[in-house]
Amino acid sequence: MNVKPLILGLAVGAALLMFYQSSPVESQGGEGEAAPDEAGGGLLDAIDSAYYSIVGIDMENKNLRAFLGMIRTAEGTAGPDGYRTLFGGTLFGSFADHPRIKITARSGGSPITSSAAGAYQIIERTWNEVAAKLGLPDFSPASQDRAAVELIRRRGALRDVYAGRLDAAIVKCNREWASLPGSPYGQPTISTARAYQLYAAAGGEVASV
Repeated sequence: MNVKPLILGLAVGAALLMFYQSSPVESQGGEGEAAPDEAGGGLLDAIDSAYYSIVGIDMENKNLRAFLGMIRTAEGTAGPDGYRTLFGGTLFGSFADHPRIKITARSGGSPITSSAAGAYQIIERTWNEVAAKLGLPDFSPASQDRAAVELIRRRGALRDVYAGRLDAAIVKCNREWASLPGSPYGQPTISTARAYQLYAAAGGEVASV
């Protein structure tokens, strides 16, 4: 029996229930980070979320781990203190919660004020949304990893990441992480060639065309 259609049907049903029971929430951008757009919002996002709530998230998938590692390097948080890093490079002391500290630093030649923190430089407002949805108990490395995967998922890129469709995943995620190739924010980005190099070095495999 092919269980994929059954899983998809269950996901659609669950998503419809979630979608029509929930009240509309206005999308918000800010601090150099855009809210999920139509690629990961509304009913499509509800279906995708329901699908992964049923099949689960494979946090040990080699392509996912490689993609996360690429993001950390692009964000400048690949070192041993990456999970404790505030925007601008200073460190915070406790993993009990998002540090909720706004830092002003220069990026791309301009001063930027941001509450971004941790290995994936997640801003406070975004952390509040994701932590509440996933029930994350703290800001530990494991919680940060899981939150980053949720951000990838709600950009509609998680299946691309699993499948090794690196170009597609980067295009969908470069409005979440300003350091990725093609990001529209005007901040320093890594090149596509560098992204491929980092991804391969971390054990990721690019899908053959």
